[in-house]
Amino acid sequence: MRHSFVASSLLAFAFACAATSSTTDPLADMTARAQGTIALGASHSPGSSTVTPSVSVSFVPDTTQTMSSCGQTQIDTCVVTQAPDCSSLSCKTGETCGWDGSCNAACIQECTLTCGDGQTCNLASDGSMSCVAAQTFDAGAIAISGTTMPISVYPPYAWKTSDDGAPFAPGAQLRAQAAGPTGAGFAAFDISFQATTLLEANPPLDQLNLDDVFGGSDLPLGWVPGNDRVYVLATGVGGSAKCLADDTKGVFSLPRDVINALVTSNNQTVNSLTLSIQRWRLERHQDAKTTGSLDDATIQNKAWLDMITTSTESIALQACKSGETSCGTTCVDTNTDPNNCGSCGNSCNGKACESGSCSTSSSDGGGSCNACESTANSGQCALQYEQCTGQCQSLMTCVSGCAGDSTCMSSCVSEYPSGESAFESYFECLCGTACSTECATQCGE
Repeated sequence: MRHSFVASSLLAFAFACAATSSTTDPLADMTARAQGTIALGASHSPGSSTVTPSVSVSFVPDTTQTMSSCGQTQIDTCVVTQAPDCSSLSCKTGETCGWDGSCNAACIQECTLTCGDGQTCNLASDGSMSCVAAQTFDAGAIAISGTTMPISVYPPYAWKTSDDGAPFAPGAQLRAQAAGPTGAGFAAFDISFQATTLLEANPPLDQLNLDDVFGGSDLPLGWVPGNDRVYVLATGVGGSAKCLADDTKGVFSLPRDVINALVTSNNQTVNSLTLSIQRWRLERHQDAKTTGSLDDATIQNKAWLDMITTSTESIALQACKSGETSCGTTCVDTNTDPNNCGSCGNSCNGKACESGSCSTSSSDGGGSCNACESTANSGQCALQYEQCTGQCQSLMTCVSGCAGDSTCMSSCVSEYPSGESAFESYFECLCGTACSTECATQCGE
């Protein structure tokens, strides 16, 4: 039977961490148990003032159903988890690629019956399917206090908010109270715990250089030191990695072997990576109690409850294409980019960039000749302006806001392709004719 807790089981495993030692990865603890996890998170992108809050709650009756080391390899302090490769197995409709009991890639049959309210699809060992009454495993209504925003959740524990900001103040004392399940689950509890402090990457992740990220050496990372636990997280086409770091040191070198494993899948390399630094605080209670029973699942007598707070800085990175140059985490064409003309950081100050040099002409592709618009639209270019309607008008508005940035203008053309022909006629009149005659003063001629 598929219970409501199954969808949350991977989350529970990901946070099912134990020991207090900063040099021992608690993810290595595979003790069979009933597992409850309450996690409050705050995540942000480098350079952004917006912090996204998250709340995750899950309860699992038996971790032996969900914990697995299949596909995992250890590289230094990093655990790399690669997805099973079923490309040679030709999985059928109704099957998904997964691991069998021997950690071999296999096509796993899914339960595909559509069942009514209060029912779930049950897959028997012989492959037969049936709809049975759904059973739940939870802890009832849960309220968390001491937070910066109201938090209360009910089974199946989906929490949403339109508010920005961390759900906890740094180091705050928090309290979680659970009413207890109506059926099977964790008995009522009332637990206090302390929040972690907010993580700040140093330097920020958007100041990394793509040549270093996808280069040949280990990747140095840093953050403002703290006193909890830090994980460096990375995900690519080849899988994911979780690397334990020493929070007090504030530095970590992500092994090149880890990055290479993550950007390679089926012998193909895709130089794209999501990278995060996460500060993580766990308070584990190993004296939790469970109650009730399930028809076809064991509820372990040993029950652990994890209270977790995290603060994360993340960025998505992709290697530059041929002909582009890495300027930090941005890929540019230094032949045409007015903000990085000829070299990174060389700005043309509103002028166009042509062949790696800043243009000295006033007819610079939308820069200073924009000053001529109001005059020329009712003067020498009135006809072309009148004929520039619809997508052409949208394209003109878009380009006018680019201040000579060729990358921006290319994006405008891609967005409004059918207006390009009429716009070119208008643009030629504006910046080729009017700007050198009736608009000479505005254009700087």
